[in-house]
Amino acid sequence: MGGVIEWFEERGEIPLRTPFRVREYGPLTDAPERVVDEDFVDSIEGVAFAMEYCDAHGWMSTRTIRCLEIDPKHPACISAYCSVRGAVTTFRVDRIISIIDLRSARILSGGEYLALLAPYLTQAEPTPLVRAFAEVQDAARDGVFALLQIAMLDGSLSDEARDIMLSYVRAEARASACADPAFELVELWVDNLAPPLDGVLAAVARLLEDREKIARLLPYLVKAARCEDESIAVENSLRDLMAAVRLHFRDHPRDFPSDLRATR
Repeated sequence: MGGVIEWFEERGEIPLRTPFRVREYGPLTDAPERVVDEDFVDSIEGVAFAMEYCDAHGWMSTRTIRCLEIDPKHPACISAYCSVRGAVTTFRVDRIISIIDLRSARILSGGEYLALLAPYLTQAEPTPLVRAFAEVQDAARDGVFALLQIAMLDGSLSDEARDIMLSYVRAEARASACADPAFELVELWVDNLAPPLDGVLAAVARLLEDREKIARLLPYLVKAARCEDESIAVENSLRDLMAAVRLHFRDHPRDFPSDLRATR
């Protein structure tokens, strides 16, 4: 497992980029709004967006955040890395005035705002739409994190890489027999992701525990890497990755597509 994990680790953390046309600013101080307890969970990890926020003193600010954990109890709170503070901060969801799409820089509609956060805030029985959306996220999240770490080296997601990402999610949803969600929700989710390196490495470790899932992911990973750069260095790096994967599953190399096998 070490060789594969190291391959991803060498690429470093995905930069958290402020959406274009968004000017970030914040109050001089961030007053604590709630004592952090033990109820935070990492289900929201990797979701990222810019937002207009009002703190406990009524100070307005605009900042880009990378969500790390959430406590859905009222009032729901998100623990996130804040680009303005350069540190992890806690935000109350009910103080978020608006959410700005990480990729397009447009202000999300009320329905989109709720849809983006719904899988992490639901405490009662979720609606069929939210349940289907969450099932697809659970099935594809680890693979998407790995793909993003290859496709977002500069913190942005190109159109070609985005299409590869969405194709993978569709394929993984079919392979996992997930209910068909409203796919615009999946697009919204993918467009607002920038997972931390720790989250990516944990995702890759889980993928390596499922031979079939990692085999399904590899062709998309190769496409994502090549769509960003077709240099010899990239080909050599991909060869190293395939060799590491093969070494990890050295007893069953034929489980992988023939064109992805690498020689040592």
